[in-house]
Amino acid sequence: MHQHSRQRGMTLVELMIAAAIGLVVVLAATATFLGSRQLFAANAQAQAVEDSLRFAASVVRVAVRQAGYSDYAPDHAGADGTVAIGSSANLTAAPDDLFALDIVGATNARVGLTGESHGSHNSRGVNGSDSLRVRFFGRSRAGGGEAEPDGTMIDCMGIAQAGPADGEPSLADRAWSFFFVAEAADREPELYCKYRSDGQGTFKSEPLARGIEVFKVAYAYDGNGDGVPERWIDAAQLESQAGSTAAINGEWRKVVGLRIGMVARSGPGIGEARTQGELLYPLGTDFPGVSFMPPADGRLRRTATFTVMLRNVLKETGP
Repeated sequence: MHQHSRQRGMTLVELMIAAAIGLVVVLAATATFLGSRQLFAANAQAQAVEDSLRFAASVVRVAVRQAGYSDYAPDHAGADGTVAIGSSANLTAAPDDLFALDIVGATNARVGLTGESHGSHNSRGVNGSDSLRVRFFGRSRAGGGEAEPDGTMIDCMGIAQAGPADGEPSLADRAWSFFFVAEAADREPELYCKYRSDGQGTFKSEPLARGIEVFKVAYAYDGNGDGVPERWIDAAQLESQAGSTAAINGEWRKVVGLRIGMVARSGPGIGEARTQGELLYPLGTDFPGVSFMPPADGRLRRTATFTVMLRNVLKETGP
C-alpha cells in the first residue's frame, strides 16, 4: 500500500514575511535605479557645462588673436604715383572714432542684437557681464579673386572673411566680432556673437554657447609702451583715464592683452536648492574685486579663465 506525501502550504505569517522581503528588494532596486539615473543626468549636465565653456573659450581666443590683423592688405598705387601701405597703422581715422579700434569693450553692458554698437558702461549687463568687440582684416585666396576668402580669417560665427576689395584697403573693410551675454526666450543666459551678415552692413546676433551667465574682461594696460603691462583694468576704468573723448582711442591702444573669464551653469533640477550660493571669481582669485554670487538654485556651475596677448598691438603713430 502506497503512502502519499502530504503537501503543506505557506502560512499567512510566512507569506507576509516573503512579501515584505520582496518589497524591500524592489524598493532597493528602484532606489538604485533612480540614483543611477540621477547620477547619469548630473554627469550629462556637467559634461554639457564643460563643453559650453570649452567651445566659448575657443571661439573668443581665436577672435582676440585675430584683432588688428592687416598684414595681408595689399599695397595700392594711387593716381599720383604714391603708394599706400595696406596696414591699419597707416590708415587714417578720426581720433575719437571708436570704430577705428581693433579691440574695444564696455563694462556691465547690455548690447543690442542688431546694429554696430557694443553697448555702454553700466547699462545693466546680464549678471554684470561685459561686452567685447574685435575688428580685423580678412584674407583672400591667392589667384581666387579678391572676394574669395582663403579661410584663415574668420568671424565669431566661423564665417571666412575676404581681404580688402579692389586692392585699396580702408578701415571699413575690416570684419567684426562682438561677444556679450543675453537671455534667450526661455530666460536662459547665452553667450552671443554679433557679426556683419552682408556687405550692406547688416548686423545679426546668434547664440554661441548656452548657459554662459557671466562674461568678464580685464585689459592688460601698458602705459609706458615697453610692451609689459603695468596693471589690469576694466573697460570703464581704462576710458576714465582719458582726459577727453578724443583721447579715449589712445588709451585703448595701450592694451596689450586680455584676461577673459566666464561662468557657465547647468540646466535646472539636477540638485537640491542650497541655502547659500558659493561665491565665484570669473577672472580667477587674482581678481577678487570681480565676483559673482549665484542664486541657491541647485544648478551646477563652472568657471573658465584664460589670458590672450594681442598679436597686432596698434600703437599711436607719430605726426
